[in-house]
Amino acid sequence: MHLEFKKINLACDYGFCVAARRDAYVCSFHRNEGFDEFLAGYRERMATRLTNQEWHYLHVWQGGEIVGQLEFCTVSAKPETGYIYLIYLTPQARGQGMADLLLQYIGRTLWQAGCRRVVLSVSRLNPRALRFYRRSGWQYRGPNPKHAETDFYEYWLPDPA
Repeated sequence: MHLEFKKINLACDYGFCVAARRDAYVCSFHRNEGFDEFLAGYRERMATRLTNQEWHYLHVWQGGEIVGQLEFCTVSAKPETGYIYLIYLTPQARGQGMADLLLQYIGRTLWQAGCRRVVLSVSRLNPRALRFYRRSGWQYRGPNPKHAETDFYEYWLPDPA
């Protein structure tokens, strides 16, 4: 399976970004309510972060079409720790083993940037994501105080050597 990871082109593909974020939000929380507030300032944040080498906003391409989106950074409040904001696959791309490849890509990128672990926040209402992270070796670390329906998980990156 050949996937390409390309920096998001806001001018051409912002509509996909919003659609991906909306679908991920609905999958996570089973509702649209709150999405507009969640998305406030998104384009501006992306535009700023796309110029910073610590931030990674990428579209995942397969066969000339976008099948996913990644948003992560190589810094966080904890030393040597990256943070994943979004791992997204289109409904048609799910269940084909691509999520493992996306996680491997993120892991390599973070390792090369000096990270040895990664953290994310996942909704308790998203059983598919929870199964994937647990199967992949992620460990529960506690509730997210900024969002009542999500929990923190962490993963220690394996040495790629």
